[in-house]
Amino acid sequence: MSRPLILNATTVALPTDEGTNLLSFLRQHHGLTATKLACGTGDCAACLVLLGEIPAGQTQPHYQAVNSCLLSTGRVAGCHLITLEGLNLATPTLVQQALAEEGGIQCGYCTPGLVVALTAALLNGEQPAAAVAGNLCRCTGYGGIRRACTRLEPLSGPPAGQLPALADRGLLSPAVAQAGQRLQPHPSIPAPTHGAAPACTIVAGETDHTVQQAHHRANTVQPWLRLQQIVEWQQIQADRHWLHLGAAVTIAQCQHEPLIAAEWPNLPVFLDRFASPSIRRSATIGGNLANASPIADLAVVLLALGAELSLQSTNGIRRLPLAQFYLAYHRTALQAGELISHIHIPRQPGRRLHCAKVSKRWLDDIASVNSSMAIDAGTEGQLGTVQLSAGGVAPYPLCLHRTAAALSGQPLTANTLHTALAVMDTEIAPIDDVRGSTQYKRRLLHHLLLDHLQALHPTLRWEELT
Repeated sequence: MSRPLILNATTVALPTDEGTNLLSFLRQHHGLTATKLACGTGDCAACLVLLGEIPAGQTQPHYQAVNSCLLSTGRVAGCHLITLEGLNLATPTLVQQALAEEGGIQCGYCTPGLVVALTAALLNGEQPAAAVAGNLCRCTGYGGIRRACTRLEPLSGPPAGQLPALADRGLLSPAVAQAGQRLQPHPSIPAPTHGAAPACTIVAGETDHTVQQAHHRANTVQPWLRLQQIVEWQQIQADRHWLHLGAAVTIAQCQHEPLIAAEWPNLPVFLDRFASPSIRRSATIGGNLANASPIADLAVVLLALGAELSLQSTNGIRRLPLAQFYLAYHRTALQAGELISHIHIPRQPGRRLHCAKVSKRWLDDIASVNSSMAIDAGTEGQLGTVQLSAGGVAPYPLCLHRTAAALSGQPLTANTLHTALAVMDTEIAPIDDVRGSTQYKRRLLHHLLLDHLQALHPTLRWEELT
């Protein structure tokens, strides 16, 4: 039986169908219509809710703003969910006052999501403007929203971490804060010693699954395997030669992991362009790889870093280079019942990474073309060993082995560059689609290669090479 949900100040039972959409459940089953249905794909954040849970093995609750349109009710079993109704008081909260008085409210449709995002920021000690990076306002009220964020900045000190602190500051109903005290830690679920059953619905962060299944739901009576509940697969560990990331590690975890920032300082900054903050809190590394999108941002990064995968099934665990994982459009080397359990990234002192992405919107959008380059230190005027990858130019994320070989160990001359670009044109096969023509994508990847080289060798006179 599913564990109940604490919804604002009351405990409610969840549907027997754990694939029920969470946003529909809130609006249709409980009349909590302040949480808005707009895009339905996580692009606008009008449906944000505050999700609280105590991870397995921990004692303190953690609350974060997430997209209810992308989650199922099974994901929130045993959690505390706070909607805008749970934030409302007899008079407007400080967050609501700031939005209203600074002109951040127009039609009001986006306002619930903004209030949730800003309240979560104050709870967790985040900068308000960064917290609403994924919230859209169709009435173009961004000037007022920015002013409201600036007004709230002094309130965003060290993380309060607990709901009573929000209630004491007049940001939350005391009854809702008290209800959060009933939260219990999630049960510890060990890593499976087998693969997935054939009839099992496999999900991790659900950010893509919900979009794909919006109009053609799978058989709802089959069992669900929720990879984000496997404690071992939520961890980041390191040894002398490898960084080991569990498949259920979220993009947000990667972005805030000191080990990753120490190895590749630019990577956390680049991950700001991976969807929105609320999606990054749910989306997982394993999900981004297994989805096999031709423009999967993290897949392109990990290809350049020479990552390997651990694939687990009833036959045990096999190790496979990520460069051998993708076979065709949305087709991978996963065999029946196999699951990605871990991602392993080699630790190579002196290796530098640069990532680039071109999309129609700078933030919260999928790429037209994306690319990453990792390079070892070379001698003066000469490139070290290069690894290069690209997305959006083939049916799957592509490791550009031949182009990298044309650059590795070569002098930094115009001839080297022109040779590499000619080789690149033979390795890629972009198509015309809504994100650009074949010719545009080829030219774009040429420029991204120059962008990588300039970022990794900033003292060179690049006008001599072009």
